[in-house]
Amino acid sequence: MKMTLQKKDIKLIIVLVGVLVLVIAYFAVFRTYRDKTDDLQSQIDSLQPELQQLREYDDHKQEYLDGIDAYKENAKSIMSSLPSSIWTEDQIMFLSMMEDDLDIEAQSEAFSDPTVLTQFSGTPLADLDNYNDKVDMTAQKYQTTLSVNMDYNKFKDFIDYIYDEENMTGLDSVSLSYNAEDADLEISTVINQYSLSYDGAEEETHSVPEVSSGVSDPFGTISR
Repeated sequence: MKMTLQKKDIKLIIVLVGVLVLVIAYFAVFRTYRDKTDDLQSQIDSLQPELQQLREYDDHKQEYLDGIDAYKENAKSIMSSLPSSIWTEDQIMFLSMMEDDLDIEAQSEAFSDPTVLTQFSGTPLADLDNYNDKVDMTAQKYQTTLSVNMDYNKFKDFIDYIYDEENMTGLDSVSLSYNAEDADLEISTVINQYSLSYDGAEEETHSVPEVSSGVSDPFGTISR
């Protein structure tokens, strides 16, 4: 039996085919879109912890900036108190001025060779804002062994004098005994002084008094 499609049936079939094509295309596009959406959501979820951390950083931004400024000021204070070099003459002059200022007299003085405390990569004082501009630095300790007698009040002044020094100075050790006959303290102490050296560091002036070098012609053989 031969079937004959009427014109309206053909139109209906065409419409159904068109709808089917649209449905297939829709689901193909939807699946692709859904997969991409899932991928993006996965990326977003993975970035959430970092985003939360960045938000916390932003909330504390001013606190961090204040901390950086405080760090710089502290670094300036410390580095300004560290000369690039210390001569034995500097140690002698320091003790000499201390004796005059405190009205004491050393029984003995001894100076040891400098000791390297640490070597590290740091930012020069004049370039603290450029954190990545670093140079090799060496911190050294210079020790002076001092024996001196003084009373208790002068001993307190002596400690203040050490720690009030402009350049970083401190006591490494102190041993003392009481002399009942003179009512004095017999003190043996080790004083530490520190330096920080690096390429480009400003060289300090060393307060060494001038001394007479004698006459130019000790034997009087030059005639004028």
